[in-house]
Amino acid sequence: MDLDSVQTGWLMIGAGVRDWQPDEVLGAKSQSPGEGYKRGFVVTLYSKELGLVDWSANAYGPCKGFEKIYNDCEKAGEANMGKLPVIEYVNSTPEKVGKGNTRVPNFKLVSWVARPAGMNADAGDEFEPEPAPVRKAAKPAPAPVMDDEEFF
Repeated sequence: MDLDSVQTGWLMIGAGVRDWQPDEVLGAKSQSPGEGYKRGFVVTLYSKELGLVDWSANAYGPCKGFEKIYNDCEKAGEANMGKLPVIEYVNSTPEKVGKGNTRVPNFKLVSWVARPAGMNADAGDEFEPEPAPVRKAAKPAPAPVMDDEEFF
C-alpha cells in the first residue's frame, strides 16, 4: 500500500457515475461539492497478480477499516522509512450502524518491503492505476441509513 498516495475527499458513486473530489490537504475536510457526495478515500495498492490498482470507497464500513490499517501503518512507518507496508485482508466484522448494518474489513500489517519495481515512477511506467471495475449488485443496495460525512 502506497501511504503517500492516500487522499481523502468527496466521492459520488452511482449508476455509471464515479466522481472524485479530493481534499486539498489530507484529512482536512473540504466543502461538499453537492448532493450525492459522501466522504471517502482513495489509495494506490499493488499486487503481483493485479499490478497497480486504486481502491476507493465512501461507505462507512470500508472507510472505518481503511482508517484503522492506515493508522497502524503510520505508527509503524517511522521505523520503516522508505519502505511500503504489506497488508493482508483477514476478514470483516459485522457492525450495526443506525438502523442498518455494515461490514468493516479487518486488515493485518504483515511486513514492510522496498517499493516494488511496478510502483516506481522511474521504471519507465507511465501507467496510471485504473479504478476497480464497477460490479453490479445481485439486488439493489439498501438506501443509506446514516450520514457518513463526519467519518474523516
